[in-house]
Amino acid sequence: MANHAFAIREQACGGPCTEGCVTLARIGDEAWALGDSKRPDAQPLRFTTEELDAAGIDPARFGLNV
Repeated sequence: MANHAFAIREQACGGPCTEGCVTLARIGDEAWALGDSKRPDAQPLRFTTEELDAAGIDPARFGLNV
């Protein structure tokens, strides 16, 4: 699945635009895809809500509802 196929995705940046951003999209119930803005054609990484939580990634910071 390419990043452009996500129905709803949001970006979060950790610094200036030159640093790159990640995109996060809900792809199912308790399922998420995390993409890299510097590699838009690369397959996104898939995580469960539990895995995102364990990594300290909060979808609400991306403007997404959990």
